[in-house]
Amino acid sequence: MKKYGFSLGEMLVTIGIVAFLAAVLLPVLKNVLPNEELMLFKKSYYITERAIAELVNDDDLYPEADAEDNPYLGNTTTVEYNGKNYQGDTKFCELFAMKLNRMSEIDCTEKTFTDGVVPDGTLTTNDKVVWLLPITAFDSETVAQDIQMDVNGDKAPNCFYDAETCKKPDRFTVHVYQDGRVMVDGIMEREYLYRKDITNDAKNETEEAKAEEE
Repeated sequence: MKKYGFSLGEMLVTIGIVAFLAAVLLPVLKNVLPNEELMLFKKSYYITERAIAELVNDDDLYPEADAEDNPYLGNTTTVEYNGKNYQGDTKFCELFAMKLNRMSEIDCTEKTFTDGVVPDGTLTTNDKVVWLLPITAFDSETVAQDIQMDVNGDKAPNCFYDAETCKKPDRFTVHVYQDGRVMVDGIMEREYLYRKDITNDAKNETEEAKAEEE
């Protein structure tokens, strides 16, 4: 009588081949698939650059300051925009928030991101990024204010980069200066913005995300 099925030896050979292919292909697939956190951070950074440039160059929102006032984003004098007044420490927060495609209300109060905790930010945009905007008068030319973002919202790990505890962060910090300069100095922020080894597909998606916001 003819027997059907695989012998133990054939099964072991098959398992060995599958394991070998997995060991070879998984690193390749990891490099080919775009890093979602990278893509969303880069998109958020470009949005920040654009929004800051628009604010600094808008004479109606940030008019040329008098001699005794701070210039650029430091000009916290009252302005009217869409029927509402903006002034003081919350002026920047509220005006910047108006530049974003929001899916939540704006809450310009002092807050902070706590590692491992679901983010409670200033607002959430349509791409589920949670933004934490500074409550500040931008009264210093040399001291930057921080815009922080949790690019995947409620999803873990909800942490900033740490070499031991958070090697793949979903939270990032962008520095904004009184004159409108936008900079980063964090390890992962610089890696994600300036890395040269991202795949062509990931690079193309980054350019497409940037183009959508322009």
